[in-house]
Amino acid sequence: MLCIRVLAVTLLTCCLGAACGETQAGPAAIGDPPAFDQVRAFADLKHLVEEIGTRRIGTPGAEQTRAYLRKQLEPLGWKITENSFEAVPPEGAQRKGPVQGTNFIARRAGTEAGEIWLATHYDTYDKPGFLGANDGGSSTALLLEIGRQLGGKEPRTGMSLVLAFFDGEEKFPPIAWDDDTNSTFGSRHEALLLKSSETQSQVRAFLLFDLIGDKDLGLLIESSTDSRLRKIFETTAHALGDKRLFVGSQEIKDDHIHFRRLGIPVSNLIDFRYGPNNAFWHEVTDTMENVSAESIGRVGRLALPPLSKPSRRTNRTPRRPISFHRIQARARSAARCAAEARARAAHPPRRRCPVQLLAPRATRRARR
Repeated sequence: MLCIRVLAVTLLTCCLGAACGETQAGPAAIGDPPAFDQVRAFADLKHLVEEIGTRRIGTPGAEQTRAYLRKQLEPLGWKITENSFEAVPPEGAQRKGPVQGTNFIARRAGTEAGEIWLATHYDTYDKPGFLGANDGGSSTALLLEIGRQLGGKEPRTGMSLVLAFFDGEEKFPPIAWDDDTNSTFGSRHEALLLKSSETQSQVRAFLLFDLIGDKDLGLLIESSTDSRLRKIFETTAHALGDKRLFVGSQEIKDDHIHFRRLGIPVSNLIDFRYGPNNAFWHEVTDTMENVSAESIGRVGRLALPPLSKPSRRTNRTPRRPISFHRIQARARSAARCAAEARARAAHPPRRRCPVQLLAPRATRRARR
């Protein structure tokens, strides 16, 4: 796990450093990342689905969801902001507007400039009896548990973290999805706030998670995902031994589109094969019986290593700029090390795991 931890932080530091391209010093000396508690995350999901129920925009269920998130995250040091906006259903929609939505934003300040956003939507599809265990529920539980693991009352080492729980991602049926008039109301509002305050350059990466609780999990990496973020996720999954986590790539309209328009590097991890031929999507069969704690845990274990804060290291010496080719070589080395460690788990290792991935080239040759 230490190899995975160093690998992920190395990639995140190099790929998402100032303006997603400028070089930074190597990662600090670090230990294992916190363990993602999938059982607790699944209990959160059960509370959302069975205790709160439907969480449509502008309903008591949405308000109760925000209260639950605040109760869990605020004591852990996250600074909470609720940004309200008005969503107007298009002509012909079942809901009549305007409808008030509210984004729930949790922020933990960092010691370095820049922010990394983790995002999802917490609202459910506007359909009678729709509970959204997977669609809206699973990713909300995921971010909540990540928030527990990465909370703290002092500034974290590194960039600030933002947990964005968007309201109003779903369209107003039966009118078709439209990027600008009938969907993603909350994320569009938040992107406009960034643009109007001219702070979009502070967001170094926007990581969106959606529909990640499917029992038969197979994530798509949405086709507009930044190549550097794609590399981080693919390499981390490989190092974890979860080689079947990703099943392909395709274009998907979702909350990330408005941040991509601002020039922010984005990613969207989503399972869009929910049930046979996606039969459970936006149907009342999106229930607890069709999601699993293990699926949420797989995504949590993927997301935590690149985000867990490194411990401080004093007297760091500047290092030379790192090319992406060197990052890829180190990624392969760490993944190979992780595979060897799993294969020889019952025996002492004969070769030292290359934890110091940023060692001088001559030293790396000697180790071979």
